[in-house]
This record gives sequence, structure tokens and C-alpha cells, in this order.
Amino acid sequence: MHPPADHPFVFHLVGGLLRFLFVFGGAFFLLWYYLKNTRKPAPVEANNHDHQTILPLRLQAYERFVLYLERIHPSNVMLRLNSPDLTALQLQSLLVRTIREEFEYNLSQQLYVSGNSWELIKNAKEETIAMVNHAASVLPEGAFSSDLVKMVFEVSISRGKLPVETALDEIKKELQRLF
Repeated sequence: MHPPADHPFVFHLVGGLLRFLFVFGGAFFLLWYYLKNTRKPAPVEANNHDHQTILPLRLQAYERFVLYLERIHPSNVMLRLNSPDLTALQLQSLLVRTIREEFEYNLSQQLYVSGNSWELIKNAKEETIAMVNHAASVLPEGAFSSDLVKMVFEVSISRGKLPVETALDEIKKELQRLF
């Protein structure tokens, strides 16, 4: 056998390999340690604090949407806005404007409800407006507001369960799942 001094190439190769393993092994360890510590779940106290902050906002959003849906329910909105002094066309315009304004007022609350509930709420608004517009379109020109009220009630009865009621049911279910 030859002494190690006779093979300087092997000596340098082993030394270089050891330096390579040491440098990249250290870099790998540092990267692993960094990723391990940055991916830790948030402490329970922080999650609890966030939950305590967001829960009242979510409850308020559900409350506001329930109130909105109750206010645009055909039977409620008709009784609240109907006036014998109005024509059917004036009442139609007032109903559509009120439904849209109340929706826009509650628009930011969509952040706190599920996507499904939000879609049902939007659908309830659009379907209620469509129902009012449809009822107004079948009335003769110069009809009174009382004629529009009767026609909207007839249309809503013929449709069965209204989208407003479907959205209300879903919000109640979602709230029950929350607790």
C-alpha cells in the first residue's frame, strides 16, 4: 500500500467532498430550521382573540341580512311602502329603488357570510325585483298602487316558497352550524 501522501488527488477529492457536504448540509439545516419555525400554527390565544373579534361582526352581518330579507319580503315591503296616493308605476319604482338601496347599504356584510348565503341573498333581491316588475307589467296603464299590491301577492302565492324565504332558511342553518 502507498502512503496517503502518494495520492494527493484522492486526498483533495475527499477534502473537497467533506467541505461540500459541510457547507450544503449546514445550509440545508438552516433552511429546514427556518421553515419549521415560520410555519408554526398561530398560538391559541391569537386565534381566540381573532375569533372574539370576528364573531360579533359575523353575528351582526347575519342580523342585518335577516332584517334586510324580512324587509324586502313582498308582504312586508308592500305594507310598508304602499300608499293610496300612488299609481302602480310609482309604487313599482319606489319598491325597486328601496330594495336596491337597502341591499347596497348592507353590501359590505357579505364578508362575514358564506358564499352560498351571499348568492341566495343576491338571488332573493333580484327575484323580488323581478316579481314586482312582472306584476307591474301585467297591469293596465293607469292602474292604482292597490292593484299592484294585489298582483304581487298573487304572483308570490303562485310561486310557492319565495327566494327570500329560502335565503332566510339558509342563514338560520348557517348560524346554527356556527354554534
